[in-house]
Amino acid sequence: MPVIADADTGFGGSAMVARTVTKYAKAGVAALHIEDQVPTKRCGHLLGKQVVSRDEFITRVRAAVLARDAIPGDSDFVSTSGPYFYMLLHSISLNSVTQVIIARTDSAQVLGMEEAVTRLHLASKAGADVCFIEGVRTRELLESTVAALAPKPVLVNVISGGLTPSFTVSEAESMGAKIISATSLPPTATCDSQLASVFSLVSCIAMVHAVRAAMHSLKKTGTDATSAHGMDPKTFFQIMGTWFYQLPQLQ
Repeated sequence: MPVIADADTGFGGSAMVARTVTKYAKAGVAALHIEDQVPTKRCGHLLGKQVVSRDEFITRVRAAVLARDAIPGDSDFVSTSGPYFYMLLHSISLNSVTQVIIARTDSAQVLGMEEAVTRLHLASKAGADVCFIEGVRTRELLESTVAALAPKPVLVNVISGGLTPSFTVSEAESMGAKIISATSLPPTATCDSQLASVFSLVSCIAMVHAVRAAMHSLKKTGTDATSAHGMDPKTFFQIMGTWFYQLPQLQ
């Protein structure tokens, strides 16, 4: 299964952006996105964001592309030989790359949609494979952005309660988006689609609810028996992938 990872601002200047791309590739990341916020950045769906200049943003994107392209073609850094990676490439209309570079702009809320689209045009010319517009507020704005950037694939990020409406996978696909990143979808939504989908917070939010419920149960009953659902330490370590390290202690 291909991994799409957030690389934030690249964690520094051009040299650090290149280092980030190389390290992500070595870890097996199939795609990453670089953005135009200032360090230290904020969540894309919060107000009060600040962005760097066009030139600095494009410099980041170009540094990421050059670092990606410098990875040897026969390198085993990136796990791109599996069918899921090629499904990702197919879904965003790409043919063959070792790692997908996604250019993200948060400038729409700060400088307006026109500036955001301009920045993504420039990022595309600098070699970005996918354009990611953060915080698009309406269906019409998403559709016009997709049209303006065509044929470059567009990623839309849907955060429950955030700036962007809670588009379903099929709705985002009908608007022309090629990747949807979401925390959750409406209960009636399905994922039977060719659209590449990234649910960035779905497990984190579920864990918050589960931990809250477990703490309430512990306070009320004085035991964790209910929230454990019969899971013993051995099963826990097996699920967490740490069973091997526990063998001497548990045998």
